[in-house]
Amino acid sequence: MKKILLLGGSAQQVIAIETAKKLGYYTVLCDFLTDNPGQYVADKFYLVSTTDMDAVLDVAQKEKVDGVLAYASDPAAPTAAYVAEKLGLPGSPYKSVEILCNKDEFRAFLKENGFCTPEAKGYTDTREALADIKNGTFKYPIIVKPVDSSGSKGVSRIDCAKQAEKLLEYA
Repeated sequence: MKKILLLGGSAQQVIAIETAKKLGYYTVLCDFLTDNPGQYVADKFYLVSTTDMDAVLDVAQKEKVDGVLAYASDPAAPTAAYVAEKLGLPGSPYKSVEILCNKDEFRAFLKENGFCTPEAKGYTDTREALADIKNGTFKYPIIVKPVDSSGSKGVSRIDCAKQAEKLLEYA
């Protein structure tokens, strides 16, 4: 029986586990949450963060999996690609997935390759972002979003300088 490693066992990910089982796969699940419903559906469960690439690789090697899937989880997608690449399994190249999952890197890739993309810049310090907003680097409205989140979490629209600090902190 072929084995598939699934990254994430939340309610919206259970369908992937159930589908894999219906297709005849032995399902191995990694998730860092102790209360995920997927652990009760999967054949085997490991309490391992889906973003801990080396820990997930260890599970994949131990279980001798034939495939790895990060269904409905942007943060786990680089891990799936990393593990697949390390084990010679089918999947997208790790570097490509890494670029696609990091908004800063993706915007830079688009710009470098001649694609039409909004002006964007990444920050690790809100003071730098505030300074750029005040000096006119960006025109309103400004969309601010975390580089490493998914599902529109932390995304806001800044319409004036008065909103900037609060919404940058939120992101």
